[in-house]
Amino acid sequence: MDNGHHFIRTWFVALCALAGLVVALNLLVDPYDVFGTRRIAGLSLLKPGAKNHALLTKTYQEARAHPVTVLIGSSSTHIGIDAAAPEWPGPMRPVYNYGIPGGAGVSMRLDTLREAIFNGPLKNAVVFLDFQDFFSINRPGDGRSEDDRRYHLLPDGRPNPDRALQIANDMFLSLATMGSLVDSLKTIALQRDPTLLNLAPDGSSNEADFSNAFRTDGMHDLFAQKDDYEVERAERLRRSMAGWQGALPDLNVVRAIIALARANHVKLTLVLTPHHADALEIYWRMGLWPRIEQLKTELAGLVAEQGGDVPLWDFLNYDAFNTEGVPAAEDRRTPTQWYWEPSHFKKQLGAIVIQRMFGTDAPRFGAVLTPENVGAVNQLVRDHRQSRVCGHERPALLTSLARPLPDGCAMPAMARGPT
Repeated sequence: MDNGHHFIRTWFVALCALAGLVVALNLLVDPYDVFGTRRIAGLSLLKPGAKNHALLTKTYQEARAHPVTVLIGSSSTHIGIDAAAPEWPGPMRPVYNYGIPGGAGVSMRLDTLREAIFNGPLKNAVVFLDFQDFFSINRPGDGRSEDDRRYHLLPDGRPNPDRALQIANDMFLSLATMGSLVDSLKTIALQRDPTLLNLAPDGSSNEADFSNAFRTDGMHDLFAQKDDYEVERAERLRRSMAGWQGALPDLNVVRAIIALARANHVKLTLVLTPHHADALEIYWRMGLWPRIEQLKTELAGLVAEQGGDVPLWDFLNYDAFNTEGVPAAEDRRTPTQWYWEPSHFKKQLGAIVIQRMFGTDAPRFGAVLTPENVGAVNQLVRDHRQSRVCGHERPALLTSLARPLPDGCAMPAMARGPT
């Protein structure tokens, strides 16, 4: 009997010791950067495990970073805008990139901005808007996700009663589960890989996944693969907006973003995210370009209605940056300069976007929209399309899914405003 008790005690002590080692290793490696453990070269400097837990990671990172400026957006912001870029003016630093891969929806911009403001001391917010998010009238269900439960505040500004339990759950999953142990071991094993994806403490991601895909498939295939997705999405959005009358969906969320920033003395900049012409042509072919012009017109009016102190930058156009040629399908070695694929621009273009908005001597790219100039800007974009896409100033555009149809270069009717 004593031997049995001794065995059980020994087994229990060994099990506790093993569990303690697992917790200690996970805390040391911190694969999701939840705890902010000091990164160690060769052990935990790079954080590939954060790729699949971006909102978890960034919610904790942002609270530790105490940025002066926060970047709000989706995966294009996450990858294309470098929080450490030298183009950021000194008074705007430090900058934190709160772009969320897969974070589609204007409401998520509002949620992450609210969280960043709560954490303070925030002075500037740059909110990148994807035009596709305004063309869906489907609404999510009433259930709150674990990401929602992690925020400090509810959407109405009251304290979040679910936060404490969610934080405890995050701690357990990050320290004491087999999944976190596997990710810690992978993090250690992959530290010497020069092509490893990494999420920096400032929230910026490197471009390793796209670089690796380019080396394997070539640029043309990267564009073509994304086009397949964009065609499906554009068709879905076209059906969603068929017969829609009045102001576009989710403009009220932008109004709330402006109000939230103003109430907390945060200088806000709104940005229509750059897209390559390869994507724009798909939406043109689906008959959605008038909706894009309507979006620009209504956003410009909304900003003016709210006082006009929020710059609204429009990089959604057919400028030279957005109409660079894509290498032919058989060419797997030639890179593009500005885009990885139609919806994700490279950090080189991100640097120009930063410089254009906040610096001096930037190349001409984009425009600040106002009610007074938005009509002329829309016409200029159409003119650039006519010359650069239909006039073949540039190499033939682009992949087969994006080339204009025989009658696809006719000027569209102007988008109607709200009725």
